[in-house]
Amino acid sequence: MTAREHMKKAAGLAAETAVALLLVLVLFWLFILFLFAVFPSGTPLKELVSDSGEPSPLARNGVKRPEAALQSLVRDVRCRRGDSVAWGDASEGMLLYNRDAIQTFDRSGATISFAPGDALAMGSNSMMVVTRLNETLEGGPRSYRVHVEGELRGHFSGAKRVRLEVATAGHLARVVPGASRFTFTPLGDNASSLVVHSGEVRVQGEDGVVRVPARFGITLRRGVPLGPAQRLPGSPRLKNDNLLYRYRQLPPRVRFNWTGGEGVYHFQLSSEPRFGKVLLDSRVTGTEFNAGLLDAGNYYWRVSRIEEGREGPFSRTGRCRLQQLLDPPQLRVDFPPSTVGVGGFRLTGRCQPGSAVYVNGTAGAMAEDGSFSYEIELRSGVNLIRVEAVDQAGNASYTSRVVYGKE
Repeated sequence: MTAREHMKKAAGLAAETAVALLLVLVLFWLFILFLFAVFPSGTPLKELVSDSGEPSPLARNGVKRPEAALQSLVRDVRCRRGDSVAWGDASEGMLLYNRDAIQTFDRSGATISFAPGDALAMGSNSMMVVTRLNETLEGGPRSYRVHVEGELRGHFSGAKRVRLEVATAGHLARVVPGASRFTFTPLGDNASSLVVHSGEVRVQGEDGVVRVPARFGITLRRGVPLGPAQRLPGSPRLKNDNLLYRYRQLPPRVRFNWTGGEGVYHFQLSSEPRFGKVLLDSRVTGTEFNAGLLDAGNYYWRVSRIEEGREGPFSRTGRCRLQQLLDPPQLRVDFPPSTVGVGGFRLTGRCQPGSAVYVNGTAGAMAEDGSFSYEIELRSGVNLIRVEAVDQAGNASYTSRVVYGKE
């Protein structure tokens, strides 16, 4: 092959390489244009990685204003901006804008505040999108539509700063302005239960508006006409609202029970009287709940009844105390003299209240203040008097005395 043929071949290879690179670049730019055409631009990377409590960049130039704020978070909560498809981690104090979405996961929760005293609380595995209906209105109450899938609890003051409607399970529920408390609870696919604790909610149905007043509830099912609002079940009565358990080594299983008959109940246990931090939150079938492995301390519990998804008010709050006792109970016995006449003798003493006393293996009579007495029969000669006190945790104290009976 001549030098001219070598040069011609090298030029052909170079041309083919250039054409291939050009085709790759053209295909790459076509792919980028396709992505921009199909998907929105999304939240800027700087906003996703910076402090999520900062206002949106659009708010700074007056285009968008914050509508609400994340007041509190529990565990895993995500946020998606209304102009984005990307989900990011939410944080306490984060500002929310029109059409922003919030999502919670297992054992998670979030509280969204619109104004002082006006808030919505999300339960686990729930998603909510907040839409401003009168965004261009200056002054007057703000109107919102909330699309929700999952559990939602509302608490609004009487200031009437916010007008709210909730879209769920194919229905639209409008909250009457004023002081109100209500709960939406999911009932499986395409169904939800609405319970109104105070105030009033009006649900739009095919045959008109159904009014749900305080202490009433209604079931919402997609594609199913609304029935009338039903009165909520009454609160159960606790059988023992002041439980006390004492133990020495392993904590006992604690038994909570109440009245109300067979059915579904909502049981809650907390270390705070106002249930700010719930330790156990369970649906229970029947009128009893057993809890084990609770540490020593004070606990508070309550229960409500659920009928067809409508949950009634909670019972009065019960108290439960677990005390770990490691020291033996104090014991004092008034023994007879070392030498005493034969016949009957009333043995007396005092020990820790709540303990049991045994004299020579037989239980003695105990008073609430811990005092006890026992009638013994002294015989002629040697008499061994042995006294044992056992507290409710099983700790024991012993004392004994040898007494000589004299004719």
